Parts: sequence; structure tokens; C-alpha cells
Amino acid sequence: MADFKYMPGDYMKLGVTKQGKNTNFAVAVGDTDIVLLKLFKNATDAVPETVITMDSTYRTGNIFAVCIRDLKLEGYTYLYEAKGVSFIDPYAKLICGREVYGKVVSRKAQKLVRAYVCENRFDWKNDKAPGIDFSDLIIYKLHVRGFTKNTGVAHKGSYRGVTEKLPYLKELGINAVLLMPIMEYNEVYSAEPEVGVPEFVSSRFFRGNEEKTEGPAENLPPDQINPMGASAEELPFINEKSAKVNYWGYTSFYHFFAPKASYASNPAKADYEFKQMVCKLHEAGIEVLMEVSIPKATNRSMMLDALRFWVREYHIDGFRLNLDNIDDSLIACDPYLSGAKLIGNKWNIDNIYPRQYSPDSKKLGIYNDAYSVEMRKFLKSDEGMSAQALYHVSANSGKSININYITDHNGFTLADLYMYDVKHNEENGEHGRDGTDQNHGWNCGVEGPDKHKKIRELRLRMRKNAMAILLLSQGVPLIFAGDEFGNSQNGNNNAYCQDNEVGWVNWKKNKDDAELLEFVKKMIRLRKEHPVFHNRQELKKLDYLGVGLPDVSYHSLQAWYPDNNFYNRCIGILLAGDYALCDRKTDESFYLAVNMYWDEKSFEVPHLPGNREWCFEMSTDKREHDFAGLLENATISVPGRSITVLKSRIAETSQSAKKGRVRT
Repeated sequence: MADFKYMPGDYMKLGVTKQGKNTNFAVAVGDTDIVLLKLFKNATDAVPETVITMDSTYRTGNIFAVCIRDLKLEGYTYLYEAKGVSFIDPYAKLICGREVYGKVVSRKAQKLVRAYVCENRFDWKNDKAPGIDFSDLIIYKLHVRGFTKNTGVAHKGSYRGVTEKLPYLKELGINAVLLMPIMEYNEVYSAEPEVGVPEFVSSRFFRGNEEKTEGPAENLPPDQINPMGASAEELPFINEKSAKVNYWGYTSFYHFFAPKASYASNPAKADYEFKQMVCKLHEAGIEVLMEVSIPKATNRSMMLDALRFWVREYHIDGFRLNLDNIDDSLIACDPYLSGAKLIGNKWNIDNIYPRQYSPDSKKLGIYNDAYSVEMRKFLKSDEGMSAQALYHVSANSGKSININYITDHNGFTLADLYMYDVKHNEENGEHGRDGTDQNHGWNCGVEGPDKHKKIRELRLRMRKNAMAILLLSQGVPLIFAGDEFGNSQNGNNNAYCQDNEVGWVNWKKNKDDAELLEFVKKMIRLRKEHPVFHNRQELKKLDYLGVGLPDVSYHSLQAWYPDNNFYNRCIGILLAGDYALCDRKTDESFYLAVNMYWDEKSFEVPHLPGNREWCFEMSTDKREHDFAGLLENATISVPGRSITVLKSRIAETSQSAKKGRVRT
């Protein structure tokens, strides 16, 4: 047994911290006079090597702290105990005992779920955040486990697996990943009907919060959102046959400072492996953002500490947060998070920025649910959606930025959006009652997979339409992993419990999928090469530079006349390149002709001032495009359910004179 020498510790640093040769332990516990620190030499030891009693000598306020001298504790595990109840440190940096994803932890094994004593064991060397401007991001949202579980990487379903997919991510062209929840949580819960609402088994630290406190938990001081809760023997036992997996990871309890151990190829070094993943992504010029689900009872002080911790210790570039359970200005105005990108469903901008103030660089993103719903409706030819589509393509706020997406984890994948009319969630075991019924998708004539050439071509074109309009809209596009090549969940729009081929990304691509993937790569390159599609300034619909064109203008089949008629399904948008100021360089102008009618339509093309003319850039339709340029008042024919994009260039008179009407 080691000779433990200790003294009162530093109460200002909660959790375990290394201080020279010493190790400091600090925990907030209310309503008790004594806290025990139990130290275990090995993760599998049932009996602690030593127990340190912290009484009033080690207490400041409701924080108990002890500093252990000159002892290497790397690899030790620990628990706290108060009033006879053991609990895990809420500031624990790595959890042991949950190394196997989806495995039911027995009552006996629950006693071995503890915290590792983690010291700073990663050399970041010259790691530097890519520092990409928010408006220039192209976000790729993925589930760490599901992204590589069904592919040929060496370390499937892990942080290392993500780094092994780096060549693919670089080739695709994205420059940011958004990770679905990776903080340690218990993914197994009871699915027995008699249990009622499934209860997730979590640490005793939070068990009992709602039972033993009065008033909203988020308004309580840190020491009162503390412990007690049930002992290991009192925890509800989950029968393996009735167990269900929370694959997505959105739940009511997290160890906010610990990466999920079962997502690591070596769970005992999950912290090291996660940091290595971040470092490799940064080397590739890809920023790393995390989704952080904030449960209702979460203490605000601890939540702020956690976000700072991930920025400081893991070099995380930003977060997506559910702001319903926390004060948004508390996070947005925190100076430590001033360099992080923060995404929420809404921000109270007036409480964050003075009315006349405009930030030099945007840091607040709005997860734009309205974009998804209304653009889905427009793309499937619903009536009354043209005005909303015009707005969403050009919306660009001055103090925040929209995060646009067509599909997300919650709902159909892009492939399923145009393969199914209704959800098919029977595999979830809830008799089809789960998942939204408002999908706004279209099966293109046949429910489910179909081999008919015309249906396959229509579905491919609809997916191209969705990707094109997403990547050509102002704001920040977000692509859900696998959508770029047609990943399907067999019509399941709520795969929260599907830790299998349904929920995992399927990397086996067919011919149509390969064509879609190449199209998405092309669209990403187009967006990155032309700042006119991600302007950093708010578009004003005015010619405030006096160049002969407003920064953005709306059109329909007739140039300069937008048609907001209820039955209209065509929009035209002109983005003037003179306003896309980036590094003091202007861009080319672009004209987007979007026809969501089922028939071909003829668009009158707006005239360009000076010696500029239009030339063809791309189309979501497969027809050949053979023309050199467009004369003034020329028209283009856009096939049904397709998008054509024109780009400006210096006029070439001899070529321009060849054609006045162009078919695309």
C-alpha cells in the first residue's frame, strides 16, 4: 500500500488537477460535514487502497478539497462518499466501467463504475485551430460510432475511426465536423412496457435532484445540485432482454467533462484518443464542434465550467447547445468562450449585443429549423412556398448566422426523403407511434426502393436539388453524414435506438450514389471558390455601391418581377459579385433559376451591366448544355423539378451572337 501524505487542497479547482508533483481533489457537496475520498489502485479493485476523510479542515463553503503529495496516481480510480452513499465526481475527466457500448451493467458491475484519476498526458505540440470564419464553414454532422461502424477502417466506431476517414472528409471538401453527443452517458435503459417512461440509469450524483430539491434546479447554487441519490444496490436493475439503446445520446444525464469511453478503441485512454482526433482534424484544416444537450436540472455554473473545459483541454472550436435550460447571454458573453462558435435554436440578440453594435466576426449561429421545413415543402412543389424559398436562400443576419440544413438525425435521411411518403419505424418496437408524421418528403411515385429508371432518375435529381439549394444559400450549410451519397435508414425517421445497420452510415454505394457524391463535391467546390454564396455582410437588396445591380435581387419567369402567387413554384435569384467582398476581391455574379414545376419553364434572364454576360455553370438535370453566352433579354429553358445556375463573365461578342435562346 502506498504511503499517502496529504493536506487541505485548492477549493478553487473542482475535479482532479495536477499541481506539480501533487494531485488535488475538490468536490462540492452540500448538507454534510464529512466527505470520504476512496482511491482504488486498479479499475477492477473492489476494495479501495486508501480512504481519506475530509472534515471541516478540508472544507471551504460547501467544497471539500484535499491535495495528495508526491504520489503518481495515474491509472487510479476514485469515488466519493457522503452520508453512506458513494457517488462519482461530477467533474470526472474519464469514466471506467462502461467500456463496452450497449452492454447492460449488472448490479455488481455498477460498483466498478468510477472515475479515473487523469493527468494531462497529451502533447498538443503546435496544434492550431483552423480559425475559419463562421460564414465560410461547411459543416458535416456525424455520429462518432455510426460514422465508421459499417466501413473498412481499422478502428470501427471510434474516435480513431473518424481520423481514418480523414482522406474522405478532405476529398469531400467540408471544413467542420459537428459531433453528436460524445460526453459520457449511460446508453442502456429499460424498455419493459410496465416500467412506463424509460428511465436512464445515471450517476448517483444527479439521482435525487428532482426528488430532494425544491424549485427549478437550474436556479440552485452548485452545492445544492449535488449528491446523495441511491446506492448501487438501490439502482433499478435492467434486464438484458428488456434493454434498449439510446444510440443518439440525447438523455437526461451526462458526465460533462468526460469523453465517452466506449467510443474509443482503447477506452482507458479515451481522453487521449479524442484529443488525437481533434489534433488530426485541425491539421487537415477541419474545425471540431460538439453537440451539447443540456438537461433541465443542470447547474449553470457547472455547465459553463464544462464548456470552458472542452475549449481549454480539448481545443474544441464550438458547440451546438439547446438553450431552453440555460441563460443564452451567460454563454454568449463569457470571455473565455469569445473565440468559440456557438450554435443554438435561438439567441436573445438584444440582451447580448448593444443595439448599435455589430460584431467584427460572427460567433452566434442559429440552427435554422424553419429552413428545413419550408425548403422541403418548396422542393416537393407545395403551393405558397416561393416567398419563403427566396427568403431562406438569401437570409443573412448582421449579428448572427443561420445554420441551414435539409435533413438532420431526427427525421428522414436525404435518400429516404425522396423514397418514402410516410415513416417506417416498426423496428423501433413502438408500433409506429414514435417519430414525426410531418416529413414533407415525396416518394416520387413508389414507396421504398424501386428499379425503374425514370423513378431512380427523378429521385437522384430531387436529391441534387436539395444539395444544390442548400450549398448555394447564404448562411452555413450543414450536411448530415451519408446524405452526400444517398445513405438510407429504410424509411425510419426516428432511429434513436438503432445501433445497427439502420442507424449506421452505409458506405456501400451504387451508381446513383456515386453520381450524387460527385455532384456534392462539385457544389462544395463552387461554394468555397465563390464568396458570393457566403457573404459576410447582411444582404440589403440595394445597389449601395452603385454598380448597376443590388447585392441580391429576386426574379421569377420574368426578370426583376418576383412572383409570390400562391400557385407559383419558380424563383430566380441574382447574387451580385461586386458585393461579395473577401480579402478585398470581388466575385463573379450568379443567377439561380429554380423550377419546381413538373414541366419545363422558360426563364427570362436579367441583363448584366457593362461588358458582362452570362454563361452556364451547372444544372441538376442531366441534359446536355451547349451554349457560349447569353444576349440581353435572353431566356433559358429549365426542365421540370431542376435548378440551373449561370455565372457572369467578360462578354465574348462573337460567341454571344450565336444564340439568343438557350435550352438547358
